[in-house]
Amino acid sequence: MNIPPDIEEFIERARVARLATIDSEFKPHLVPVVFAFDGSHFFIPVDKKRKTTKPEKLRRIKNIQDNPNVALLIDEYSEDWTRLAFVMMQGKASILRTKIQGDIQLEQAYNKLTKKYPQYQKIGIGEMCIMITPEKVVSWRNSHL
Repeated sequence: MNIPPDIEEFIERARVARLATIDSEFKPHLVPVVFAFDGSHFFIPVDKKRKTTKPEKLRRIKNIQDNPNVALLIDEYSEDWTRLAFVMMQGKASILRTKIQGDIQLEQAYNKLTKKYPQYQKIGIGEMCIMITPEKVVSWRNSHL
């Protein structure tokens, strides 16, 4: 999918997004995430931060395994409402495991994530990653991105 340069620039500047998944009863689940975009796919790490649940038991992971349809919302809020903007992407998600896949694309995504979020140099990215292939991108801006 071709994403226009101004939207790709907005995506690259963004620090966080919200990932929406759907459970087996069609109830939505929404979580804030960090991400990297390689021009074709979004990569969302399931990092090594202290969690009360093992990564494979997280609701977002279980939801994606049951239903790969997801939405990712990247937005910019400002008290100056002329600066409001968002990009919402719908697509298919899959779960990648670094020990199993070990592919170049995932390695490059992890390098982008470590560069974008230096905190990963201390806590580690983890061995599980969500990869989203965009199918539809919708954007809006009040005056400029």
